[in-house]
Amino acid sequence: RDAVPVLRSLRGLAALIVLGGAVAPALALAQQPAGAKPDSVVQRDLMDVISRVLHGQPKLADTIELPPKVVVTVLPAISANPTVGVLLGVSGNVVTRLGDDEATNLSTISASVSYTTKSQFNLLLRSNIYAPGNAWKLEGDWRYLDTNQPTYGLGPALPSGLEAPMDFKLLRLYETVYREVVPNVLVGVGYHLNYYFGIVDHNAAQGLTPFLTYYSGQPVTATTSSGFSFNILNDTRDNPINPKKGHYVRGGVHIYPTWLGSDDDWQSIEAEYRTYHRAGAGGRNVLALWGLAWFTMGRAPYLDLPAIGWDYSNRMGRGYAQGRIRAGDLLYGEAEYRMTLTRNGMWGAVGFLNLTSASDDTGALQAPNLGGGVGLRLKLDKRSDTNITIDIGFGAQGSNGVFFGTNEAF
Repeated sequence: RDAVPVLRSLRGLAALIVLGGAVAPALALAQQPAGAKPDSVVQRDLMDVISRVLHGQPKLADTIELPPKVVVTVLPAISANPTVGVLLGVSGNVVTRLGDDEATNLSTISASVSYTTKSQFNLLLRSNIYAPGNAWKLEGDWRYLDTNQPTYGLGPALPSGLEAPMDFKLLRLYETVYREVVPNVLVGVGYHLNYYFGIVDHNAAQGLTPFLTYYSGQPVTATTSSGFSFNILNDTRDNPINPKKGHYVRGGVHIYPTWLGSDDDWQSIEAEYRTYHRAGAGGRNVLALWGLAWFTMGRAPYLDLPAIGWDYSNRMGRGYAQGRIRAGDLLYGEAEYRMTLTRNGMWGAVGFLNLTSASDDTGALQAPNLGGGVGLRLKLDKRSDTNITIDIGFGAQGSNGVFFGTNEAF
């Protein structure tokens, strides 16, 4: 495919723009004002409840204390969604500040290992390291996945009867170096490797499947994408895990040439914009908006194509399982209204709607699929404003699921 569908789709992007849990709390400590409260009522969280049970009184520390030079944390990892079933594991992170000036963001390195009720094994290592004064940033995303998920073919959500189960392993090595050019704006260059191997298309023996059709009937058991990227980042959010105001802008052009080891020459463009606005009486509620555009050019490997749940943070498309919608080009938009139910901040609720427009075999974007749902929030840590999240989502073609975890979707 050439760039014509992509250029045509940029008009849709302009309209759209208008519209794993331990690391993020540490990042929030660097940006949330100490002692911030929505009103005079003392804020409470799940840690207070546990402290009352164990010690007869809640924890008294209601203000944020910046961590010492190095903080190491190890926590259990528990989540649930239609893709993994129930996930159990262990996560750990290291938090430090490399500069004496408080203008330097906290640096984090996180790792997790987990196993799911769908026999999926995940090993993740992520890093966000800021040099003194935020002059430089190193961003890494390294993964090994031994996993499985069905595919349905390219384009909008297709009937569940077309489900084709697949197994595969993934080795991912992403590393990007950013340099601040003006305050809060960084530009970066990255290297990206996706090596899918051990691919098993379980329905291949019964005839053509979406995966076989994409490769003109030829069996494929491994694919390689090796390339570099040019990126720009602007983040003014007051709290990266549960923002109340500000915006987040990220854009990148990825180039995967055969001379660097890719199976074919191909490129991708990613751009997203998130914005947050206080709403409701006293500004206790938040309206959050998210727009994402993800286009490809050339012949991308099937499993590297844009897909629900395979975005940068793996959080798009509640109401759908990961990979439920896959296409050469995707436009995505989501709106979520976040409400505080109790004055002490312990309980909250959300309502959300999302739209996903996927391209068909001709490269033209089709009518969007609707998703949406409601969710409940329980405050896990009031200092970092971290929530336990339980969402019930619904999508097209009978897609639905319960999504349980920590941190907001965006």
